[in-house]
Amino acid sequence: MIRTKWLILTVAALGLGLAAAGLLGVGLFVHFLGPHETATDPSLPVYTSDQTPSAHAGYLRTTLTCGNAIYVNDYDEYALQLINVEPTQAVGRTAFGDGKICAIPGQKPEAYLAGDVGSEMPAYAVFRNRQLPPFDWRTATFREMEYTGLSSAGVDKRTAEPTLIADVVRTLKEGTPVAPPPPESGSISNLAGLHLYSDQLPGLVYCPAAYLDKAGQVYLAENLAMEFTNLTTNVRARWIPAGSAFTRWVQTP
Repeated sequence: MIRTKWLILTVAALGLGLAAAGLLGVGLFVHFLGPHETATDPSLPVYTSDQTPSAHAGYLRTTLTCGNAIYVNDYDEYALQLINVEPTQAVGRTAFGDGKICAIPGQKPEAYLAGDVGSEMPAYAVFRNRQLPPFDWRTATFREMEYTGLSSAGVDKRTAEPTLIADVVRTLKEGTPVAPPPPESGSISNLAGLHLYSDQLPGLVYCPAAYLDKAGQVYLAENLAMEFTNLTTNVRARWIPAGSAFTRWVQTP
């Protein structure tokens, strides 16, 4: 069986922050591909899957292969989420189980695919054709930002203010990670969702991670990985203290 991370799926459960898919992070970041209630068209092309440790410590690299076409979900795809979390245009199926491989509205299938990595219920992760470069959030132009706040930290909010969005991107690009980064283990209830929308990424959204400590300090990370055990949830991320503009925006009801 192929292990699959539930990054986006888990954080989506926090309120559509970093949402359902794979990764998008149960066991050890993972679950198993399995049969679904709705059968996939048996005439569709078959994609095989493989999973190995990523070159980035603590992350996993998952591939989908059909003939000469190889799609990858790795460190750079951990923070990518489908805008439509339930795609319907199936273009392939998994070799094991009955998972669908779907086209992503707005994206050419030759560039990105959505792979169903769920077990009893479908859950889609974003896979990039390995012949194409990863999405470069550092140079992208973002037109809108959405924050899915915690119940104790105010309401969800959106903004198209360029200076506020730039504050977030600048922090992620130039900020210095704290040591030790909080939280490395424990509850995920203090993680929040952040969506950055770009016309350069149709059908997808870039979702860095946000974290609020008990003192109200806000942290950001390019992405995160989760490891689940019976008692705890371990979080791996390079947490950077957020800039003053973003922190005020988050803390203001």
